[in-house]
Amino acid sequence: MNVLVVNQQENVLSPLNIEIIKTLRGTFTADELISTFTNFFFARMIIDITALQNQEDIVTYQKLSIGLPIDKIILLIPANSPVANNYFLSKLISMGYYNFTTNGDGVMYLLNTPNTYKEVAHLHQPEVPVTPMMPQPQQPMMPQLNQPMAPSVPMHSGIRTLGVKDVTDGAGATSLIYMMKKELEAQNLSVVALEVEKREFAFFKESNMISTDKHSIAQEIMKAAGVNYILVDLNDYEEPICDDVIYLIEPSVIKLNKLMLRDRTVFSRLKGKKVIINKSILSQGDVKEFSQEAGIKLFYVLPPLNDRERSRDVYELLAHLGMLK
Repeated sequence: MNVLVVNQQENVLSPLNIEIIKTLRGTFTADELISTFTNFFFARMIIDITALQNQEDIVTYQKLSIGLPIDKIILLIPANSPVANNYFLSKLISMGYYNFTTNGDGVMYLLNTPNTYKEVAHLHQPEVPVTPMMPQPQQPMMPQLNQPMAPSVPMHSGIRTLGVKDVTDGAGATSLIYMMKKELEAQNLSVVALEVEKREFAFFKESNMISTDKHSIAQEIMKAAGVNYILVDLNDYEEPICDDVIYLIEPSVIKLNKLMLRDRTVFSRLKGKKVIINKSILSQGDVKEFSQEAGIKLFYVLPPLNDRERSRDVYELLAHLGMLK
Protein backbone atom coordinates (compact mmCIF):
# COMPACT_ATOMS: atom_id res chain seq x y z
CA MET A 1 0.00 0.00 0.00
CA ASN A 2 1.11 3.53 -0.78
CA VAL A 3 1.16 6.94 0.86
CA LEU A 4 0.14 10.19 -0.83
CA VAL A 5 1.31 13.63 0.28
CA VAL A 6 -0.64 16.09 -1.87
CA ASN A 7 -1.48 19.74 -2.25
CA GLN A 8 -1.93 21.68 -5.52
CA GLN A 9 -1.47 18.60 -7.73
CA GLU A 10 -4.05 16.36 -6.07
CA ASN A 11 -6.11 16.53 -9.29
CA VAL A 12 -3.21 14.80 -11.11
CA LEU A 13 -3.15 11.90 -8.66
CA SER A 14 -6.83 11.42 -7.77
CA PRO A 15 -7.82 9.75 -11.10
CA LEU A 16 -5.02 7.20 -10.86
CA ASN A 17 -5.66 3.61 -9.80
CA ILE A 18 -3.32 3.56 -6.80
CA GLU A 19 -3.76 1.48 -3.65
CA ILE A 20 -3.56 4.02 -0.83
CA ILE A 21 -3.13 3.40 2.87
CA LYS A 22 -2.76 7.04 3.98
CA THR A 23 -3.15 10.51 2.44
CA LEU A 24 -1.87 13.82 3.81
CA ARG A 25 -3.25 17.05 2.35
CA GLY A 26 -1.72 20.49 2.82
CA THR A 27 1.83 21.72 3.24
CA PHE A 28 4.39 20.09 5.52
CA THR A 29 7.98 20.55 6.59
CA ALA A 30 10.46 17.78 5.98
CA ASP A 31 10.68 17.22 9.74
CA GLU A 32 6.90 16.78 9.98
CA LEU A 33 6.89 14.12 7.26
CA ILE A 34 9.82 12.30 8.81
CA SER A 35 8.12 12.34 12.24
CA THR A 36 4.85 11.04 10.75
CA PHE A 37 6.31 8.20 8.67
CA THR A 38 9.49 7.09 10.46
CA ASN A 39 7.82 3.95 11.87
CA PHE A 40 5.08 3.68 9.24
CA PHE A 41 5.34 0.84 6.71
CA PHE A 42 4.53 1.73 3.11
CA ALA A 43 5.44 0.43 -0.34
CA ARG A 44 5.81 3.86 -2.01
CA MET A 45 5.39 7.47 -0.93
CA ILE A 46 4.22 9.79 -3.70
CA ILE A 47 5.02 13.39 -2.80
CA ASP A 48 3.44 16.26 -4.68
CA ILE A 49 6.29 18.71 -4.07
CA THR A 50 3.83 21.61 -3.73
CA ALA A 51 3.00 19.95 -0.40
CA LEU A 52 6.55 20.63 0.82
CA GLN A 53 7.36 23.80 2.66
CA ASN A 54 10.46 25.31 1.07
CA GLN A 55 10.00 23.07 -1.96
CA GLU A 56 12.70 24.98 -3.88
CA ASP A 57 15.30 24.58 -1.11
CA ILE A 58 17.62 21.61 -1.64
CA VAL A 59 17.97 21.23 2.15
CA THR A 60 14.33 20.08 2.30
CA TYR A 61 15.17 17.11 0.09
CA GLN A 62 18.41 16.44 1.98
CA LYS A 63 16.45 16.08 5.21
CA LEU A 64 13.91 13.75 3.60
CA SER A 65 16.65 11.60 2.09
CA ILE A 66 18.18 11.09 5.53
CA GLY A 67 14.95 10.51 7.46
CA LEU A 68 12.93 8.39 5.00
CA PRO A 69 13.71 5.43 2.65
CA ILE A 70 14.65 7.39 -0.45
CA ASP A 71 14.23 4.43 -2.80
CA LYS A 72 10.51 4.37 -1.92
CA ILE A 73 9.84 8.04 -2.73
CA ILE A 74 8.32 9.28 -6.00
CA LEU A 75 8.40 13.05 -6.50
CA LEU A 76 5.62 14.65 -8.58
CA ILE A 77 7.16 17.90 -9.84
CA PRO A 78 5.17 20.57 -11.73
CA ALA A 79 6.64 20.99 -15.20
CA ASN A 80 6.97 24.77 -14.69
CA SER A 81 8.61 24.46 -11.27
CA PRO A 82 12.20 25.69 -10.72
CA VAL A 83 12.83 22.20 -9.31
CA ALA A 84 12.30 20.78 -12.83
CA ASN A 85 15.53 22.26 -14.20
CA ASN A 86 18.52 20.00 -14.89
CA TYR A 87 20.75 21.61 -12.27
CA PHE A 88 18.27 20.95 -9.44
CA LEU A 89 17.44 17.47 -10.69
CA SER A 90 21.15 16.65 -10.79
CA LYS A 91 21.39 17.61 -7.12
CA LEU A 92 18.46 15.31 -6.35
CA ILE A 93 20.10 12.45 -8.24
CA SER A 94 23.29 12.94 -6.22
CA MET A 95 21.23 12.31 -3.08
CA GLY A 96 19.72 9.14 -4.49
CA TYR A 97 16.38 10.45 -5.83
CA TYR A 98 15.90 8.47 -9.03
CA ASN A 99 12.09 8.48 -9.19
CA PHE A 100 10.55 11.79 -10.21
CA THR A 101 8.08 12.83 -12.90
CA THR A 102 5.85 15.70 -14.00
CA ASN A 103 2.64 13.80 -14.74
CA GLY A 104 0.28 11.03 -13.67
CA ASP A 105 1.41 8.57 -16.34
CA GLY A 106 4.93 8.94 -15.01
CA VAL A 107 3.75 8.19 -11.48
CA MET A 108 2.05 4.97 -12.60
CA TYR A 109 5.12 3.91 -14.57
CA LEU A 110 7.45 4.49 -11.59
CA LEU A 111 5.12 2.58 -9.27
CA ASN A 112 5.47 -0.46 -11.50
CA THR A 113 9.04 0.08 -12.78
CA PRO A 114 11.19 2.13 -10.38
CA ASN A 115 14.19 3.87 -11.88
CA THR A 116 17.79 2.99 -11.14
CA TYR A 117 20.65 5.41 -11.63
CA LYS A 118 21.02 4.16 -15.21
CA GLU A 119 17.68 5.68 -16.21
CA VAL A 120 18.51 9.17 -14.86
CA ALA A 121 22.27 9.26 -15.50
CA HIS A 122 21.79 11.51 -18.56
CA LEU A 123 20.45 14.22 -16.21
CA HIS A 124 23.31 13.94 -13.73
CA GLN A 125 25.99 16.60 -13.96
CA PRO A 126 28.76 15.80 -11.44
CA GLU A 127 31.75 18.10 -11.50
CA VAL A 128 34.82 16.39 -12.93
CA PRO A 129 38.23 17.94 -12.29
CA VAL A 130 40.91 18.22 -14.96
CA THR A 131 44.36 17.26 -13.71
CA PRO A 132 47.67 16.57 -15.48
CA MET A 133 48.36 12.88 -15.98
CA MET A 134 51.81 12.35 -14.47
CA PRO A 135 53.61 14.09 -11.59
CA GLN A 136 56.70 15.96 -12.73
CA PRO A 137 60.01 15.65 -10.87
CA GLN A 138 60.29 19.42 -10.54
CA GLN A 139 57.11 19.68 -8.43
CA PRO A 140 57.68 21.28 -5.01
CA MET A 141 58.50 18.77 -2.35
CA MET A 142 56.34 18.39 0.73
CA PRO A 143 57.72 20.11 3.86
CA GLN A 144 59.77 17.79 6.06
CA LEU A 145 57.42 15.76 8.25
CA ASN A 146 59.23 16.76 11.43
CA GLN A 147 58.55 20.43 10.68
CA PRO A 148 55.25 22.19 11.47
CA MET A 149 52.98 22.49 8.45
CA ALA A 150 50.90 25.55 7.67
CA PRO A 151 47.16 24.90 7.62
CA SER A 152 45.73 24.42 4.16
CA VAL A 153 42.33 24.91 2.57
CA PRO A 154 40.83 22.88 -0.26
CA MET A 155 41.76 24.03 -3.75
CA HIS A 156 39.07 24.44 -6.40
CA SER A 157 39.82 21.09 -8.02
CA GLY A 158 36.18 20.04 -8.30
CA ILE A 159 36.77 17.15 -5.89
CA ARG A 160 34.83 17.00 -2.66
CA THR A 161 33.91 13.33 -2.75
CA LEU A 162 36.75 11.05 -3.89
CA GLY A 163 36.21 7.36 -4.58
CA VAL A 164 39.04 4.85 -4.30
CA LYS A 165 38.68 1.47 -6.01
CA ASP A 166 40.90 -1.63 -6.10
CA VAL A 167 41.35 -3.03 -9.61
CA THR A 168 43.61 -5.91 -8.59
CA ASP A 169 42.66 -7.83 -5.45
CA GLY A 170 43.82 -6.16 -2.26
CA ALA A 171 45.46 -3.23 -4.05
CA GLY A 172 45.32 -1.14 -0.88
CA ALA A 173 42.29 1.15 -1.15
CA THR A 174 41.32 0.79 2.51
CA SER A 175 44.76 1.62 3.90
CA LEU A 176 45.31 4.43 1.40
CA ILE A 177 42.04 6.07 2.41
CA TYR A 178 43.09 5.87 6.05
CA MET A 179 46.42 7.55 5.27
CA MET A 180 44.79 10.20 3.06
CA LYS A 181 42.31 10.98 5.81
CA LYS A 182 45.08 11.37 8.39
CA GLU A 183 47.09 13.63 6.06
CA LEU A 184 44.13 15.86 5.25
CA GLU A 185 43.27 16.15 8.94
CA ALA A 186 46.88 17.14 9.63
CA GLN A 187 46.23 20.10 7.34
CA ASN A 188 43.26 21.15 9.53
CA LEU A 189 40.69 19.83 7.04
CA SER A 190 37.59 17.90 8.07
CA VAL A 191 37.20 14.45 6.51
CA VAL A 192 34.71 11.58 6.60
CA ALA A 193 35.67 8.18 5.18
CA LEU A 194 33.01 5.71 4.03
CA GLU A 195 33.31 2.09 2.90
CA VAL A 196 30.60 0.29 0.94
CA GLU A 197 29.56 -3.31 1.71
CA LYS A 198 32.56 -4.10 3.93
CA ARG A 199 33.49 -3.73 7.59
CA GLU A 200 37.26 -3.19 7.52
CA PHE A 201 37.30 0.40 8.80
CA ALA A 202 36.52 -0.84 12.31
CA PHE A 203 40.08 -2.14 12.63
CA PHE A 204 41.53 1.38 12.43
CA LYS A 205 39.53 2.48 15.51
CA GLU A 206 39.23 5.98 14.07
CA SER A 207 36.39 8.48 14.29
CA ASN A 208 34.55 9.43 11.10
CA MET A 209 35.36 6.14 9.36
CA ILE A 210 31.96 4.65 8.62
CA SER A 211 30.92 1.30 7.13
CA THR A 212 27.69 1.35 5.15
CA ASP A 213 25.89 -0.46 2.32
CA LYS A 214 24.88 0.39 -1.22
CA HIS A 215 21.36 1.36 -0.13
CA SER A 216 22.57 3.92 2.43
CA ILE A 217 25.72 5.36 0.85
CA ALA A 218 23.92 8.37 -0.69
CA GLN A 219 22.37 9.25 2.67
CA GLU A 220 25.74 8.94 4.43
CA ILE A 221 27.28 11.30 1.89
CA MET A 222 24.52 13.83 2.54
CA LYS A 223 25.04 13.53 6.31
CA ALA A 224 28.65 14.54 5.74
CA ALA A 225 27.66 17.65 3.79
CA GLY A 226 29.55 20.00 6.13
CA VAL A 227 33.02 18.44 5.86
CA ASN A 228 35.78 19.46 3.47
CA TYR A 229 36.29 16.02 1.93
CA ILE A 230 34.56 12.63 1.77
CA LEU A 231 36.67 9.59 0.88
CA VAL A 232 34.80 6.49 -0.29
CA ASP A 233 36.18 2.95 -0.41
CA LEU A 234 33.93 1.76 -3.26
CA ASN A 235 34.83 -1.94 -3.21
CA ASP A 236 32.45 -3.51 -5.80
CA TYR A 237 30.00 -0.59 -5.82
CA GLU A 238 29.63 0.81 -9.36
CA GLU A 239 27.22 3.77 -9.17
CA PRO A 240 28.92 7.13 -9.90
CA ILE A 241 28.32 8.84 -6.56
CA CYS A 242 31.73 10.55 -6.34
CA ASP A 243 33.13 13.67 -7.99
CA ASP A 244 36.14 11.64 -9.07
CA VAL A 245 37.57 8.13 -8.64
CA ILE A 246 41.13 6.79 -8.50
CA TYR A 247 41.80 3.18 -9.50
CA LEU A 248 44.54 1.19 -7.76
CA ILE A 249 46.60 -1.55 -9.35
CA GLU A 250 49.18 -3.62 -7.48
CA PRO A 251 51.60 -4.59 -10.28
CA SER A 252 52.84 -7.95 -9.02
CA VAL A 253 52.87 -10.72 -11.62
CA ILE A 254 50.42 -12.92 -9.72
CA LYS A 255 47.93 -10.08 -9.12
CA LEU A 256 48.01 -8.96 -12.75
CA ASN A 257 47.66 -12.50 -14.10
CA LYS A 258 44.68 -13.15 -11.83
CA LEU A 259 43.13 -9.88 -13.00
CA MET A 260 43.55 -10.73 -16.68
CA LEU A 261 42.19 -14.24 -16.16
CA ARG A 262 39.10 -12.75 -14.55
CA ASP A 263 38.61 -9.80 -16.91
CA ARG A 264 40.61 -9.41 -20.13
CA THR A 265 38.93 -6.12 -21.09
CA VAL A 266 39.67 -4.31 -17.83
CA PHE A 267 42.42 -2.05 -19.20
CA SER A 268 40.31 -0.87 -22.12
CA ARG A 269 37.71 0.32 -19.60
CA LEU A 270 40.36 2.15 -17.59
CA LYS A 271 41.49 4.33 -20.49
CA GLY A 272 41.12 8.00 -19.59
CA LYS A 273 40.64 7.24 -15.88
CA LYS A 274 42.95 8.07 -12.99
CA VAL A 275 44.92 4.83 -12.63
CA ILE A 276 47.51 4.58 -9.86
CA ILE A 277 50.12 1.88 -9.44
CA ASN A 278 50.15 1.19 -5.71
CA LYS A 279 52.69 -0.70 -3.60
CA SER A 280 55.10 -0.30 -6.52
CA ILE A 281 58.72 -1.42 -6.41
CA LEU A 282 59.02 -1.14 -10.18
CA SER A 283 61.75 0.88 -11.85
CA GLN A 284 60.81 3.81 -14.06
CA GLY A 285 61.50 1.60 -17.07
CA ASP A 286 59.18 -1.10 -15.73
CA VAL A 287 56.45 1.49 -15.09
CA LYS A 288 56.77 2.81 -18.65
CA GLU A 289 56.66 -0.72 -20.04
CA PHE A 290 53.56 -1.56 -18.00
CA SER A 291 51.81 1.60 -19.21
CA GLN A 292 52.57 0.74 -22.84
CA GLU A 293 51.51 -2.90 -22.54
CA ALA A 294 48.26 -2.00 -20.77
CA GLY A 295 47.56 0.83 -23.22
CA ILE A 296 46.77 3.33 -20.46
CA LYS A 297 48.34 6.49 -19.12
CA LEU A 298 49.17 6.34 -15.43
CA PHE A 299 48.03 9.12 -13.14
CA TYR A 300 50.45 8.38 -10.30
CA VAL A 301 52.82 5.78 -8.85
CA LEU A 302 52.95 5.04 -5.11
CA PRO A 303 55.58 2.93 -3.35
CA PRO A 304 54.74 0.57 -0.46
CA LEU A 305 53.60 2.79 2.44
CA ASN A 306 53.84 2.52 6.22
CA ASP A 307 50.33 3.28 7.53
CA ARG A 308 51.71 3.96 11.03
CA GLU A 309 53.16 7.32 10.00
CA ARG A 310 52.56 10.25 7.69
CA SER A 311 53.93 9.95 4.20
CA ARG A 312 55.38 12.46 1.78
CA ASP A 313 54.02 10.32 -1.06
CA VAL A 314 50.45 10.60 0.23
CA TYR A 315 50.81 14.36 0.64
CA GLU A 316 52.06 14.72 -2.93
CA LEU A 317 49.24 12.52 -4.27
CA LEU A 318 46.67 14.75 -2.55
CA ALA A 319 48.39 17.82 -3.98
CA HIS A 320 48.39 16.24 -7.43
CA LEU A 321 44.65 15.64 -7.09
CA GLY A 322 44.22 19.32 -6.18
CA MET A 323 43.02 18.54 -2.65
CA LEU A 324 45.99 20.22 -0.98
CA LYS A 325 48.13 23.17 -1.94
